Amino acid sequence: MGTFGPALLLALLAAAGNALFVYAQKRADLPQNPLLLLAGAAFVAFVLLGIYSTVVGLPDVAEYGRTRGVWMFLTGVGLMITFVGFNFLFNRFGASYYSLYAALSILTTSVGIGFLVFREPLNSWIVAATGATLLAIALLGIGVARTQL
Repeated sequence: MGTFGPALLLALLAAAGNALFVYAQKRADLPQNPLLLLAGAAFVAFVLLGIYSTVVGLPDVAEYGRTRGVWMFLTGVGLMITFVGFNFLFNRFGASYYSLYAALSILTTSVGIGFLVFREPLNSWIVAATGATLLAIALLGIGVARTQL
């Protein structure tokens, strides 16, 4: 099975969580301040992750924060930007636009961060998958344009 099988299962778990995230946002009635829902969701995630981290093993928290604080901060900023982007994308355009986010995430994360920043390995299959991602974005754009005629 190699590394792809376990990675696929973890990606499926994350995708299921993401689907729950989108479902809950779409079902919530957000007439006034949609960001309050996100703040509450982030608090719930904070509490649950705090509990889970004690199960995994609690390091010296002060040392951990001192040595990784900047990365915690940047991760938090990234989550906030993602949460806000998701919220406005799904509430203004619908959950079907998730494929646009997913395709752009492939480009920004897999190519931008993975290959360009961390120099992760690249082969012809990964290049072809990236090309398919660009094609998916183009097809989504065509599909949206055709439904708006």
